[in-house]
Amino acid sequence: MKKFLLSIIFITLTSFAFALPGFTSFIPDTAGEYVYYKDGSFSRESYVGLLCYDANTYQIRYYAPSTLSNPVEKTVAALFTIDSQKDHFEMTGENVIVADYSNPEDIDIVNYLHDILYEFSARRSKLDSLTPSTENYVNFVGLRENGLRISDEYTQFGGDVKIIYDCMIPFFNIKRIEDAKGNAIFECVQLGKINSTEDKSFDKFVAIPDNAKVKINSVKQKKAEPVNFVLENQTITLDKTWEAKSANMWVQGDDAIITMATYMNPQREKYFCEYYLIRNLLESKDNYFINLNKCDVIFGKDVIKIYSENYLEKSSKIFYGIKYLTLNSDENYDFVSFVATKANYLQKRSYYDKIMKSYSN
Repeated sequence: MKKFLLSIIFITLTSFAFALPGFTSFIPDTAGEYVYYKDGSFSRESYVGLLCYDANTYQIRYYAPSTLSNPVEKTVAALFTIDSQKDHFEMTGENVIVADYSNPEDIDIVNYLHDILYEFSARRSKLDSLTPSTENYVNFVGLRENGLRISDEYTQFGGDVKIIYDCMIPFFNIKRIEDAKGNAIFECVQLGKINSTEDKSFDKFVAIPDNAKVKINSVKQKKAEPVNFVLENQTITLDKTWEAKSANMWVQGDDAIITMATYMNPQREKYFCEYYLIRNLLESKDNYFINLNKCDVIFGKDVIKIYSENYLEKSSKIFYGIKYLTLNSDENYDFVSFVATKANYLQKRSYYDKIMKSYSN
């Protein structure tokens, strides 16, 4: 089991990787990856997403959800191609797949999306190589603070801004743009990856409410006989309310699930494995959307803790997740993941937190 898991991670680290032209990416992009930003430059709630199909083919999408003040949602989207062998960003073809050309607003949005691509490319190219070892890069202090802050002039976003670059963010590595007062005016809210042409997760992007309400029942967790579960060198103490579904997966009915694995450290550039794994674990997949604004990454000695809120489209439920990456004696990363409905986690928080504290490797 352990060797199989290691080989899968090794393949994903070394295959089908590339970067946009004009600069070097610390973590190469891969086919299917996407990113969504909340764009505060519009008068209505708006988002801009970028999806990579392959080294030369991308989709950019503008999406504005329906709200009380704007009950009609709006989408503008375009497929475009580039020449990945050039030393600068240049579109070689475009197919606008969603837009109303009789509406001047849609035409303006298409032009705005073009500007975003060329401006982001030009600004990112000025940095060339960006790594966690780059001078002034704030490293391993938390998800929001992590990265390199660059003061810049950006008329499109009101003049003087700070652009925060983070190696964990795909494509241009832009995580956030702040105005002169430190307010986010363009901010990454979701990373993701589609697994096939049939996967419509990018097109079904949803803005998860920041304060989604959950129903909490006042039911106490009944005590049950503790049981130690072991996978290779990893151990976690559960109880008899949990059922083993496989060698590395345990479920508590429909309430919670725990999995364990081991990720190979390819021993590449300093911090590469850590950043790659965090990015991978923060990516939305299979219509299971992770709200990046509700995530945090805590860096401790030999352990990385990832906390997230997730939304499952088909059930319309909010889930809470805790993941640990712990360096083992072989210099690889042991991994444990806990996921439960947010309501269930809040109801029995001390019980679940005790389980996670029992984990060792």
